[in-house]
Amino acid sequence: MKTKWMCMILILALALHLSACGDRQENGNSSENGAINMEPQSLEGDSSENTGNESSEMNVIDQQDNGTDKNIVAVSGVKDSAFSGKVSGCYYADGNRIIVAADQLYLYDAGKGETIASADISMGDLCVQTFTDGYFVVGQGKAEGGGNGSFAASESDGINGYILNKDFAVQDTISFSGLLSDDFILQITAIAISQDGKQVAFGGLSGLYLYDVSSRKVRAILNYSEEGTADNMQIVTMDSLTFTGNNTLVYVGMATDASIGEDGVSVYGTVSTDSADLTITKKGDYKVDTEEVQKGGNLLIMPQSFDENNGTLLMLDTTANTENTMSFSSPGEGKDGVYCSGQGKYVATAVLEGSSVTINIYDTASGKNIHTETVQDSNSAYFMRIPQILILDESGTCIVVLGRGIDEVSTLITTFGFAG
Repeated sequence: MKTKWMCMILILALALHLSACGDRQENGNSSENGAINMEPQSLEGDSSENTGNESSEMNVIDQQDNGTDKNIVAVSGVKDSAFSGKVSGCYYADGNRIIVAADQLYLYDAGKGETIASADISMGDLCVQTFTDGYFVVGQGKAEGGGNGSFAASESDGINGYILNKDFAVQDTISFSGLLSDDFILQITAIAISQDGKQVAFGGLSGLYLYDVSSRKVRAILNYSEEGTADNMQIVTMDSLTFTGNNTLVYVGMATDASIGEDGVSVYGTVSTDSADLTITKKGDYKVDTEEVQKGGNLLIMPQSFDENNGTLLMLDTTANTENTMSFSSPGEGKDGVYCSGQGKYVATAVLEGSSVTINIYDTASGKNIHTETVQDSNSAYFMRIPQILILDESGTCIVVLGRGIDEVSTLITTFGFAG
């Protein structure tokens, strides 16, 4: 009899719990631990691929461990999409807005869940930067856009840049492949626009250059072999650039150390676009993955190279010009991706497993792990490549993009909230 009553009590408790969970999901209320339960969205284009996710439902299991929020979220598919074509990436715009690359570029309001505008631009690999009056999109591949600028870029498959206003209308186009006659650009991360939108800096194989948007003229800032020397070190490449003011650049690259004859040393520093004054800071014990350098607010994060990852992250406050190092929860963490939030308040890491990815979110000021989320799916193909992660500071929302570089599956985008 005692066993029978215990079973009845358990069944009643389970029914009440399921009812409460259903009400909480329908009303969109936050969970008791402060994390916002947002239904994951799969924003996929028109595709005949059956990923097996279209009819699945989200499961959230709340756990507590050492004061860190932990949730397990199963990805659910959404058939109706705001975009056409396969999503190849998501990028910060401003506030709760993001730019989504699919068959063209879309300006998407994540808070409202709707597309605001689109631009007829399609490139295979791209970076997005914001400036005071709009957006700067630079990428590799054939341009397919229109606007008020020169569209020589549409004739080639080189590196092209687009300047868009706040309404997402193309104002100008730059064909970087035609700007230099005796040098060439190594990668798209070595291109940056000033905050006033008037200048674009870019690094070549031999030097650093500045493009004036109004006059369309290029001038050399410095030649690496002649002027790229400081503190016995010689600049070899400036692989990542960002403006910290309209006349000052912060770069991350490689150098040689003449004092010890060492090649391939990771360095960062500043350079003036007016006087070419150069500083070089050596990071010989920390190899930076220059293609993964990211800027959030005043914070520049410099993830380690995959082959030398030891679970730490180098960060630079570009205003105070001070560096700091963050230690992740485990020694190997960071090799599957490190991601900075739009305003630099948070950093996330991804840890890939066979059928899931676990995202750890850290507060950059304290270095503490404030939230952990595991995203699961029955199709292991989604976890064969490093995901893309965006963190929206204002709303405390994390966006996880899976399968964007895998042709065999549709792209899945899931979101979750966290308490900062």
